[in-house]
Amino acid sequence: MDTKKEIDMDMVTGLMDESYSLAYVGYDENLNKKTAAIAKCLEAKNGDALLEDVEEWYFPQMEESVSDIMEGLKKDLADLGYKKWEAEKFFEENVEGIKEAIYSRDDSNPLKDLLGNTGKIPVRAELLSNYDCINSHRLESSGGYSYEESYFGDMVDALNLNPAKVKEVLTGRGEKTTGKFPDKCSRNGKEQVSYEQFYIELENSCCGANLLTYAATIDLQKLYEADFNLPGIIIPKGNACGLFSSMQGGGSLMEMELRDDVKLHLASGGYPRFRLRVEEDGKGYDYSIRQVYGVIDSFYGKPLDIINQPQIPQTV
Repeated sequence: MDTKKEIDMDMVTGLMDESYSLAYVGYDENLNKKTAAIAKCLEAKNGDALLEDVEEWYFPQMEESVSDIMEGLKKDLADLGYKKWEAEKFFEENVEGIKEAIYSRDDSNPLKDLLGNTGKIPVRAELLSNYDCINSHRLESSGGYSYEESYFGDMVDALNLNPAKVKEVLTGRGEKTTGKFPDKCSRNGKEQVSYEQFYIELENSCCGANLLTYAATIDLQKLYEADFNLPGIIIPKGNACGLFSSMQGGGSLMEMELRDDVKLHLASGGYPRFRLRVEEDGKGYDYSIRQVYGVIDSFYGKPLDIINQPQIPQTV
């Protein structure tokens, strides 16, 4: 009488399918609200935090799938004539190896599926300067706007405005100025925004700790493919910019309209430079534009482009 071969790992793996889909992502599952993980990735300049979160979210589902597959394999052994206790005993003694073999056949990719389901994410780009920030119009105008050695001056340069014309606008409206405002005529006609809109933003700046801020959206798939490490970005023509304070929860009207596409440098060293931040709703000195102004996603305008070269020229 033939003796049945004892159950071994080769026998069990031979019963396994070539591949398994251990995780399933529904059409309505996405990363639109997972801004905390995306913000961590931008800060770290890699996608580890998002990958770790997705693995944590889908681990229970994958473990349940593995458990179901193992139960199916036990039934397959029973169909081959093995006793239930024989299969149970082998699986109990070799559970880690069996799980590893099943996981190695997993063809699901929940992160890829989530990225595909995710719409454009609202972001903002902020000007960082050696001179910290710009205060409210009331405070800045009381002592006089200064172009030299000030955040205001860095802001004028970032917007490619001619300082001499800025002074004309300010004094023409009865505002105080102090120090030199040189005539940089090479900027004439190349300004990012109009001088009229620039003054309206200043006049309506209601709090301190403001930064020059550009609004946009970003394709999360492209951001992930760039590993969250961006040397530069291009904010599209027509998008809005203005003054915003995430610390104090205020700013200006945020209604300056970009006349052309604008390149922004995101290098980690030196000033002035820009940083890109996800519009993450916070509290206690870390508010989003959405929280402060009550805007909807259409406010952020068109998606920005990622510059994939090592360096881009600074705005003159």
